[in-house]
Amino acid sequence: MRLLRLLAILLLIVTYTSCKKDSSSVDLTPSFYFINGDTSASTFDKSIVLFADSDAITFNLIISSTYYISNELTVTLAVADTARASYNTNHGTTYQAMPANAYNFQTTFTRDSTSLDTIPVTLYKHALNAGNSYMLPIIIVNAGGNEITEGSSIIYLHIISNALAGIYNSTVIKTLYSGDTAVNETDTFSLVKSIVPAVNVEISNLDYADLGSNGWQYNISLTGTTLNVTPNETILNSIQINSFKVLTSTYNSTNNAMYIRSSYKNSNGDERITEESLSLH
Repeated sequence: MRLLRLLAILLLIVTYTSCKKDSSSVDLTPSFYFINGDTSASTFDKSIVLFADSDAITFNLIISSTYYISNELTVTLAVADTARASYNTNHGTTYQAMPANAYNFQTTFTRDSTSLDTIPVTLYKHALNAGNSYMLPIIIVNAGGNEITEGSSIIYLHIISNALAGIYNSTVIKTLYSGDTAVNETDTFSLVKSIVPAVNVEISNLDYADLGSNGWQYNISLTGTTLNVTPNETILNSIQINSFKVLTSTYNSTNNAMYIRSSYKNSNGDERITEESLSLH
């Protein structure tokens, strides 16, 4: 009996020690990933490439790991065109492969104990056909023997065929009236804006004056060289019913310059006229 009791105590000690060891066991192996990379709609939208007036533009890839590393290691990146084909199949899109002479980036780099690495990808407008939509999927293929986070190890840089998409300088003149005729205030300012294609790639979204942060946007498109401009639902729901008017809208196809003059009445019946001139940044 005494021997059985002793064996039972020893079994409890071994079991407790084993459980304690398992509970404190944590996998500290670093796993590498793109901070700005996955296939969610919000992240995908942020990886769209918009050109300004210059031929080249740079998009920064930001790479991190789940834990700090103790030694230097080499990280390898590559273009994964099979991911483009899969994306097209899964999303019903028709992105073409980006030509090899349309981009340039460092495919290997040495990683130390820093928490982030920034790898610039330069893209060249002259190597792209303005009528095509392109995709450049870039993937982490090796992290010096460490793990690679599935899903976030690939980023889908893409360019949508849209004549208006780009980065623009904007000069805005806002005239505020008391009622219909008495000018109360005139305000002039400059902004840098992005014109981004909407879900329907023929339509682009442009922030209205300085109220983009409030959700105010124009929906703009081209029919030949005619610039079509309409307000979005946020604008219409914020102003007097049926008061919004596009007074003038012009487009210069030579330099992609635009001019929009519109008016509306606020809920108090005060007229607001906005003039906006845009040229590639």
